[in-house]
Amino acid sequence: MQLEEFLNDYFKEIKEVGDFHFNYLISHKFKFPKTNYIELKRFIDTAVNFLKNIDKKILEGLAGKLYGDINVLYDFYKNFEKKSQYVELVFYNEYLENMEKYKSLKEEYESLKKSIEKYTATISISEEKLKSMPSTDPGYKKLKKMYVDAIHELSKKRDRFQEVKEELANIEKKEELQFFPKFNKYKEMYLKKLEKVINVKLFYFEKLLWYNASKSRPIVKFFDEAGIEGDFSTKTFIRYFLRNIDMSKSRNSDWLNYLQKILKVVE
Repeated sequence: MQLEEFLNDYFKEIKEVGDFHFNYLISHKFKFPKTNYIELKRFIDTAVNFLKNIDKKILEGLAGKLYGDINVLYDFYKNFEKKSQYVELVFYNEYLENMEKYKSLKEEYESLKKSIEKYTATISISEEKLKSMPSTDPGYKKLKKMYVDAIHELSKKRDRFQEVKEELANIEKKEELQFFPKFNKYKEMYLKKLEKVINVKLFYFEKLLWYNASKSRPIVKFFDEAGIEGDFSTKTFIRYFLRNIDMSKSRNSDWLNYLQKILKVVE
């Protein structure tokens, strides 16, 4: 399998998914925000769960459909990111293993390795038997011949084993020079396109979520009773969470750092 063929096949699904959604956003003139809403996703998920406990209707209709779409895309994005994280594993286990010449040499390499182990064991056993067997023994000549033949075969196998080992190393060295730069280029390109798609959808969902919240009587009541000041927005809700975080629990230090970080993103 040629490199371009492998890369096209490996990135086929993420390319198709990214292109479909990206082209839809472009053709329908959606706005591409500068704010990194993917960084806000953890908090948006928290806000959704919190608001749903107050008013289950918050995700009815378009909001629920859009949120579901975002989560499917985000899971796909994270799974692909994880799958392609270790490029060396992809190179050795998927790319090289699909190259006929490399695959054939690898099979020969393993076969030679087993043969060398077998002949080494045969020679060792024969040596021990020859030491304890008189040269006048009827079976001595036969065993001696088998011993000499085994040494000769072992020598040939070792020579070929070394040749195959060098051929494999040469293929790996040659292929990795072109594989790693191209793979990383494709990976970055397709992940970034999908990031843009998810970011746009999160941008519109966040606006829709807070619009729905502002029209919800139970949520408006909660805001009033909790003394939450400000508009219905992610920024306002982050400040509410910061005000009420329980720092006596050690696990909340990570949450606090995250909230402080994303507050700067929305300000």
